[in-house]
Amino acid sequence: MDCDELKASVVGWMGREIECVLTGPDSLTAILPLLKPNGDAIEIGIAPAGDGRWRLSDLGETYAALFLSGVELNDEYVRAEEFRQILLAHRIGDDQQELSVEAPPDQMIERMFEFVHAIQSVLALQFTVKPKHLSRDFPSVVAKFLAEHNTSFEIPPEPIEGKSGKWKFNFVLNHVRQETLVKALSATSRAGAMRSAEETVFEINDVRAVRDAGALVIADDEGPRQSFWHPQVLRIFGEYKVPVYSFVSNRQELTQFALSYANIKS
Repeated sequence: MDCDELKASVVGWMGREIECVLTGPDSLTAILPLLKPNGDAIEIGIAPAGDGRWRLSDLGETYAALFLSGVELNDEYVRAEEFRQILLAHRIGDDQQELSVEAPPDQMIERMFEFVHAIQSVLALQFTVKPKHLSRDFPSVVAKFLAEHNTSFEIPPEPIEGKSGKWKFNFVLNHVRQETLVKALSATSRAGAMRSAEETVFEINDVRAVRDAGALVIADDEGPRQSFWHPQVLRIFGEYKVPVYSFVSNRQELTQFALSYANIKS
């Protein structure tokens, strides 16, 4: 092997590993074979910025990850200064929700990889704090919500059998209307939400094949988790006709559904 062959191999591998999702007429999300500290792929949003330039964004994932890992960015914390120094060194814009850079077309790829390097450096600040569990007991939050609305439900003592396997559901709504199986999903990243969506629609359809029951998903969209349930994820549920309620954003609709299963004694 010579240098040209090595370069061709690297370029070919990179091309196969990069995923690309169109998000609009002129915008897309690039899912790169470069990882965050938690093992998820780094995603970069790319959209026109005007005057022929392109805007590259972290889609809000960096702030969400730092928040969930307990990295404080208030002025009195040392990590806040380190955070600002990284952004300054790489000329990164910050609106305290998303990190972004702009680049002309002939510099976009170079700026993208510089941007990714900066994101990895920022996310490494997580290693300077005491680790904590990133997820929360969302099923307990949903159970409390259902109980407050007198919803008739039970927690299945064991996984529910489908056509090809047995799958765990958090709740079964029953007694009042047709049985409905419920998955309460919480995620710690956009990639994690995507995986949960894909796994959930498979499990629901697998059970539907042998059991006459309805099914729905309740998604944890509180705080920074809202950005995890982006349109590409929600589209998966729609394609398989699985109703999904965002716990905060769809609270009114979810309340009406819970009340439709209310077991109110006279």
